[in-house]
Amino acid sequence: MVVPHPENLLEQAQDYSMTYRLKGQESIPRGIKRIAQEQREKAIVELTDTDKLGIDEAVHQARKRLKKIRAVLRLVRNHLQSETYKQENTHLRDLGRSLANLRDRKVLIETLDNLTTHFADTVTPMTFTDIRRELQVDYHREYQRVLDEDIIISVQNQLKDAENAINNWEITSSNWSTVDKSLKRVYKRGYKSLHRSMSEPSAENLHEWRKRVKYLRYQLRILRPIWSEIIEEWVDQTHDLSDYLGEDHDLAILKKFILNNSERFDIEKNLETLTALIDRRRGELQLSAIFLGQRIYTEKPTIFIERLGNYWQIWREETQ
Repeated sequence: MVVPHPENLLEQAQDYSMTYRLKGQESIPRGIKRIAQEQREKAIVELTDTDKLGIDEAVHQARKRLKKIRAVLRLVRNHLQSETYKQENTHLRDLGRSLANLRDRKVLIETLDNLTTHFADTVTPMTFTDIRRELQVDYHREYQRVLDEDIIISVQNQLKDAENAINNWEITSSNWSTVDKSLKRVYKRGYKSLHRSMSEPSAENLHEWRKRVKYLRYQLRILRPIWSEIIEEWVDQTHDLSDYLGEDHDLAILKKFILNNSERFDIEKNLETLTALIDRRRGELQLSAIFLGQRIYTEKPTIFIERLGNYWQIWREETQ
């Protein structure tokens, strides 16, 4: 079982109880803009407060905020001007990518540490010391580049400038039809990705599936008030599924790094041991993901959306 980071639990609890959801008497356009602005503001605060959080955690949290804003945007894409959607989505994606390399380098180290802990009966932390040392070299090089090029300050400034753009989103509807097609698209892509991954569990297919799962999770969180008890369970399960697939992806990237840089390491036997453990752990994670995914995506997309639409109508009547 993937254990959530304590700070992730804190963030999750704060968002659940307060902001990342629609409110009962709130119009969809107003709620969508409010949610996006709150995530934007939080990302600015986190990137400003690097002395308290540390640069690694600030970058990690800010990247999650950017993904959440993109999930908000995707939820109403059918009722936004096409050019607005493309510009905003591309801008948010590029901001996230500018922070990605530092996070990716850090994740490689964490992935190696977690793998060693998982197989503590097989290997010791000292087994892969030379590999970990090389991963740290790359991480510190990227860390310095981020500082030298003022990347964090650049992202902060662009997020500050994004306030007016979000306020100017013209969302042309305020009923279930505002979100149903977009939500169906996200669910359907995850549904197809599940079956594609079952027939061909390549790293690419599994990573694509994870992206669809994350968008579904975020969008369900936004819609959680329409029936909190039911949707919270879906949110929890999609969170677990995303973690399984995320750890699988991190291991695939670690293995690729090792094989592409084998000349940097001293002991070939350790490389063979490490790649074997990676394959073994990935097998465990993929099995867990497939079983859980089949439960989450048990309904055909049309049935899933019809059911949520019925919940929506009852919720709106209750809250008027």
